[in-house]
Amino acid sequence: MESRSPQDYFDTGMALLATGGVGAVTIARLCGELGVTKGSFYHHFRGVEDFRSQLLAHWAAEGELQLLSAAASEPNPVRRLDVIRELGIAMNHEAEVAIRAWSRTDSEAWSVREKVDAARERMVAAAYQEVGVPADVASLLGRLAVAVLVGAQHRAERTDRDALREIYSHLQEMTQKIYLASPPKA
Repeated sequence: MESRSPQDYFDTGMALLATGGVGAVTIARLCGELGVTKGSFYHHFRGVEDFRSQLLAHWAAEGELQLLSAAASEPNPVRRLDVIRELGIAMNHEAEVAIRAWSRTDSEAWSVREKVDAARERMVAAAYQEVGVPADVASLLGRLAVAVLVGAQHRAERTDRDALREIYSHLQEMTQKIYLASPPKA
């Protein structure tokens, strides 16, 4: 029997979340999907609650790492907004919907989800501020970007990535027309 890493469990946990919500994330299902024994699971985790906590932490850390990588790899803030948009479009929206539902009934999930949303808002706001958008408007645009993401995730059973890309592109174009057409006043 093949040995599995915590990453294998996290990947499988996210897939189970996406298809069945937090209730589908059980030891039996994880082990069944991975073709391992429960002993293998307990080698990495103390139980299902420990696994779920680590899954949330992993989701938050992976998202933060992607955002930091985008910021580091793209010094141009306009192009960074494009990179952030594409990260948002490519994410596992169905798992995110499940995490949001989970966060409505679990304080730990709420706290983690709240921190992830705030980090996303700050990253978008920082890029807009760098292109000359006033701080208060940039902050609003960060909140709006996350609100659009959440709304798009909940409009249908599966997130329409093309529609999401179109909305984000229009938002960015409108903002750039207003704030890049004339230099900011001193």
